[in-house]
Amino acid sequence: MPETNSGKNPEIREFAQNWFDLLSSHKPVEELLPLVADEGLEMAFPERTLRSHADFRDWYAAVGGAFADQSHTLEEFTATEADGLVGIELTVVWAAEHLAEGHRKVFRVQQSWQLARDPATGAPRIVRYRVGTLTPVGDAG
Repeated sequence: MPETNSGKNPEIREFAQNWFDLLSSHKPVEELLPLVADEGLEMAFPERTLRSHADFRDWYAAVGGAFADQSHTLEEFTATEADGLVGIELTVVWAAEHLAEGHRKVFRVQQSWQLARDPATGAPRIVRYRVGTLTPVGDAG
Protein backbone atom coordinates (compact mmCIF):
# COMPACT_ATOMS: atom_id res chain seq x y z
CA MET A 1 0.00 0.00 0.00
CA PRO A 2 1.44 3.41 -0.92
CA GLU A 3 2.47 5.70 1.89
CA THR A 4 1.37 9.30 1.31
CA ASN A 5 2.46 12.19 3.43
CA SER A 6 2.82 15.93 3.31
CA GLY A 7 6.54 15.80 3.88
CA LYS A 8 6.34 13.82 7.09
CA ASN A 9 8.99 11.39 5.85
CA PRO A 10 12.01 13.36 7.05
CA GLU A 11 14.47 11.49 4.81
CA ILE A 12 12.63 12.45 1.61
CA ARG A 13 11.93 16.03 2.62
CA GLU A 14 15.56 16.43 3.71
CA PHE A 15 16.66 15.02 0.34
CA ALA A 16 14.64 17.71 -1.47
CA GLN A 17 15.83 20.48 0.87
CA ASN A 18 19.45 19.35 0.47
CA TRP A 19 19.03 19.37 -3.33
CA PHE A 20 17.79 22.96 -3.28
CA ASP A 21 20.50 24.02 -0.80
CA LEU A 22 23.18 22.62 -3.13
CA LEU A 23 21.65 24.45 -6.09
CA SER A 24 21.30 27.71 -4.13
CA SER A 25 24.95 27.74 -3.10
CA HIS A 26 26.04 26.48 -6.54
CA LYS A 27 28.12 23.68 -5.05
CA PRO A 28 30.45 21.77 -7.40
CA VAL A 29 28.55 19.50 -9.78
CA GLU A 30 30.29 16.48 -8.23
CA GLU A 31 28.21 17.05 -5.07
CA LEU A 32 24.94 16.90 -7.03
CA LEU A 33 25.65 13.98 -9.38
CA PRO A 34 25.30 11.28 -6.67
CA LEU A 35 21.71 12.50 -6.16
CA VAL A 36 20.83 12.00 -9.84
CA ALA A 37 20.51 8.69 -11.70
CA ASP A 38 22.76 8.42 -14.76
CA GLU A 39 20.66 5.81 -16.55
CA GLY A 40 16.96 6.30 -17.19
CA LEU A 41 17.18 9.97 -16.21
CA GLU A 42 14.66 12.51 -17.45
CA MET A 43 15.00 16.04 -16.08
CA ALA A 44 12.67 18.36 -18.01
CA PHE A 45 13.41 22.08 -17.69
CA PRO A 46 11.82 24.79 -19.85
CA GLU A 47 15.06 25.20 -21.79
CA ARG A 48 16.08 21.56 -22.21
CA THR A 49 15.60 17.92 -21.16
CA LEU A 50 18.51 16.13 -19.52
CA ARG A 51 19.04 12.38 -19.87
CA SER A 52 22.48 11.69 -18.36
CA HIS A 53 25.13 12.96 -15.99
CA ALA A 54 26.90 14.54 -19.00
CA ASP A 55 23.72 16.47 -19.86
CA PHE A 56 23.38 17.54 -16.23
CA ARG A 57 26.99 18.80 -16.15
CA ASP A 58 26.38 20.93 -19.27
CA TRP A 59 23.09 22.32 -17.96
CA TYR A 60 24.53 23.10 -14.52
CA ALA A 61 27.49 24.97 -16.03
CA ALA A 62 25.14 27.01 -18.25
CA VAL A 63 22.83 27.91 -15.36
CA GLY A 64 25.82 28.83 -13.20
CA GLY A 65 27.01 31.19 -15.91
CA ALA A 66 23.61 32.81 -16.41
CA PHE A 67 22.43 33.27 -12.81
CA ALA A 68 24.00 34.34 -9.51
CA ASP A 69 22.86 34.72 -5.92
CA GLN A 70 20.25 31.97 -6.23
CA SER A 71 17.86 30.89 -3.51
CA HIS A 72 15.29 28.10 -3.43
CA THR A 73 12.59 28.20 -0.75
CA LEU A 74 10.54 25.03 -0.44
CA GLU A 75 6.89 26.00 0.15
CA GLU A 76 4.75 22.93 -0.46
CA PHE A 77 5.80 19.29 -0.38
CA THR A 78 3.91 16.02 -0.75
CA ALA A 79 5.53 12.60 -1.18
CA THR A 80 4.10 9.18 -1.95
CA GLU A 81 6.26 6.06 -1.70
CA ALA A 82 5.38 2.68 -3.18
CA ASP A 83 7.35 -0.21 -4.67
CA GLY A 84 10.71 1.46 -4.16
CA LEU A 85 9.70 4.67 -5.96
CA VAL A 86 8.92 8.02 -4.40
CA GLY A 87 6.66 10.49 -6.17
CA ILE A 88 7.02 14.11 -5.09
CA GLU A 89 4.90 17.15 -5.86
CA LEU A 90 6.36 20.41 -4.63
CA THR A 91 6.33 24.17 -4.95
CA VAL A 92 9.54 26.13 -4.62
CA VAL A 93 10.19 29.85 -4.84
CA TRP A 94 13.30 30.37 -6.97
CA ALA A 95 15.05 33.73 -6.92
CA ALA A 96 18.23 34.63 -8.79
CA GLU A 97 20.08 37.50 -10.35
CA HIS A 98 19.96 37.16 -14.14
CA LEU A 99 23.47 38.26 -15.06
CA ALA A 100 22.74 39.26 -18.68
CA GLU A 101 19.72 41.35 -17.69
CA GLY A 102 21.27 42.71 -14.51
CA HIS A 103 18.30 42.26 -12.23
CA ARG A 104 16.73 39.73 -9.92
CA LYS A 105 14.00 37.32 -11.04
CA VAL A 106 11.62 35.54 -8.67
CA PHE A 107 9.32 32.66 -9.68
CA ARG A 108 7.02 30.28 -7.84
CA VAL A 109 7.69 26.93 -9.53
CA GLN A 110 5.61 23.75 -9.51
CA GLN A 111 7.71 20.59 -9.82
CA SER A 112 7.10 16.83 -10.00
CA TRP A 113 9.88 14.39 -9.15
CA GLN A 114 10.28 10.65 -9.05
CA LEU A 115 13.00 9.13 -6.91
CA ALA A 116 14.23 5.55 -7.07
CA ARG A 117 16.19 3.90 -4.31
CA ASP A 118 19.71 2.78 -5.14
CA PRO A 119 19.67 -1.04 -4.98
CA ALA A 120 23.01 -1.16 -3.16
CA THR A 121 22.54 1.61 -0.59
CA GLY A 122 18.81 2.35 -0.49
CA ALA A 123 19.62 6.04 -0.95
CA PRO A 124 17.13 8.03 -3.04
CA ARG A 125 18.17 9.31 -6.48
CA ILE A 126 16.31 11.53 -8.91
CA VAL A 127 15.13 9.65 -12.00
CA ARG A 128 12.44 12.06 -13.18
CA TYR A 129 12.29 15.79 -12.53
CA ARG A 130 9.76 17.97 -14.29
CA VAL A 131 9.56 21.71 -13.96
CA GLY A 132 5.93 22.67 -14.41
CA THR A 133 4.31 26.06 -14.06
CA LEU A 134 6.57 29.07 -13.42
CA THR A 135 4.61 31.98 -11.99
CA PRO A 136 6.45 35.30 -11.74
CA VAL A 137 6.42 36.66 -8.21
CA GLY A 138 7.99 39.94 -9.35
CA ASP A 139 11.38 41.46 -9.90
CA ALA A 140 13.27 42.05 -6.72
CA GLY A 141 15.80 44.45 -8.12
